[in-house]
Amino acid sequence: MSHSIVLHMVRKDWYLCRATLILTAAAGALCVGLLYLHRDGSSFVGLTGALIAAIMVSVLTPIQTIVNERKHQNLAFVMSLPISTTEYTAAKVLANASAFLVVWLAIAGGVVITIARAPGAGGLIPVAVITALTPFAVFFLLLSVAIVTESELITLVTMGACNILYSFGWFVLARVPGLSEHLKSPVAVWSRPVLLIIGAQLAVAAVCLGLTFFFQSRKTNFV
Repeated sequence: MSHSIVLHMVRKDWYLCRATLILTAAAGALCVGLLYLHRDGSSFVGLTGALIAAIMVSVLTPIQTIVNERKHQNLAFVMSLPISTTEYTAAKVLANASAFLVVWLAIAGGVVITIARAPGAGGLIPVAVITALTPFAVFFLLLSVAIVTESELITLVTMGACNILYSFGWFVLARVPGLSEHLKSPVAVWSRPVLLIIGAQLAVAAVCLGLTFFFQSRKTNFV
């Protein structure tokens, strides 16, 4: 396996999305900082802004490092290197996942830890975890679509559909049995519906990764 080429590709993708990572990380840090003001207005802006920052980094990294590579006709050069399809896929997954997870973990972890430290706010933790895992699952879906299709149009349509689902997600959460009642609990309540939702979100990410390598292994033409 051409480990050196894979690592070079990973570093190249990190370099391409460096501005996105820095800006979204800075925005996320600012939004988490607003939560410490302990005011209704600043808390709302902080939570909303942190979610938007996580969504932005989940969307922009695959577009910048995968879709644009095909759009700018750089893929033919990449595939001319002594690298297999599996190595190419692994490099793209590793570069994007590591870049996304660093920023996402910082933002999501900052929000959840801040809520956990607030007196009597434990009931909000399960909702915060579910909310944080939504862009996590969407990221792996977009990553899979971008790698497999290499199509800007299909990736953008998928992104638009996911953005619409974000809006409907609040209505779904509001109707989860017991979730609304547990919001005012002083401690986190990990009910069966909550655990099922979290499990489904993690399963989506895992399935998307598996399908990415499966479909890539069956490709015969990359240019």
